[in-house]
This record gives sequence, structure tokens and C-alpha cells, in this order.
Amino acid sequence: YQLGPQLGSGGFGTVFSGTRLSDGSPVAIKRIFRKKVLQWGELPDGTRVPMEIVLLEKVGSGCHNIVQLLDWFELPECFMLVMERPEPSQDLYHFLLEEEFLGEEMARWLFCQVLEAV
Repeated sequence: YQLGPQLGSGGFGTVFSGTRLSDGSPVAIKRIFRKKVLQWGELPDGTRVPMEIVLLEKVGSGCHNIVQLLDWFELPECFMLVMERPEPSQDLYHFLLEEEFLGEEMARWLFCQVLEAV
């Protein structure tokens, strides 16, 4: 993978754009520092990882409305999660900031995606 520019950051990590070198596909690479992990979980093989990895592994490719975890790496200070980066894409927070008012059709479309995901 090739790390690109930062896309965003928050309390749980920093997300970068990236490229999968094997085929040139766009990916998102999330860095989560160990000291920021609030909940830990265990994979079926007994590996202790952030709960985010456990949950993303569980949903697998079962839902097209959830960004898929493609790969992850454990480094001494952090975990790196490699995820799909559909193009175009935008997180819900920034989408809602841009829209001052959601019409009924747009609200229905958003809520349908949420319902399909859960």
C-alpha cells in the first residue's frame, strides 16, 4: 500500500487516502494509536485487537452499505486498518454539514442505507 494525504482525523484515529499497489485501487488507511483504543476484543484465533477490527471482521462482505476492511497491520505504537474507499465518497457528518435541509426523498435514501447496514 502507498500512503497518501490525510483525509480526516478524530478522537479514534487518523484516516489517509492510499493506493493498493497490486492493482491501483483506492483505499482508506486508518491509523489507531494503542493509547487511544477504548475497547479491545479478541479474534477467533485469540489475537487481541481494537474492537473496531473485531466488528469489521464480523460484518465481512455481508453488506454493501458498510465500508469493508480489506487488511490490517499491528505496529508497535498503532494499528493500521486498510479499508475500501469508494469514489466518490463522503462521510455522513460532512454530507449533513453541506445540506442545510434534507428533503423527504434524501432522508428516506439515507435511512434506508442505515437500516440495511444494521
